[in-house]
Amino acid sequence: MRFSEEEITATITKLIFGLTYKTISSEKEVLVDSGILSSITIAELAVELEKSFFVSISFMEINKENFNTLSSIKNLIKSKVSIQQQK
Repeated sequence: MRFSEEEITATITKLIFGLTYKTISSEKEVLVDSGILSSITIAELAVELEKSFFVSISFMEINKENFNTLSSIKNLIKSKVSIQQQK
């Protein structure tokens, strides 16, 4: 399944809002260090991302580096969607 950049952004921001009730102001806004995402919400977000984008996120990928900004989450999802489309 193909997703546009806008669809990926909208889905991620919607999922983050659903988990935290916080809106993201920019793609570079720090989510973990600022306290918007905790270890629990990162895990919950990973599960929701898997469902929304039909991808698999490994335990090792659920880390601060991949979930610290909207941009880093988008890059993770785009790489996963790209891999899925090649199969």
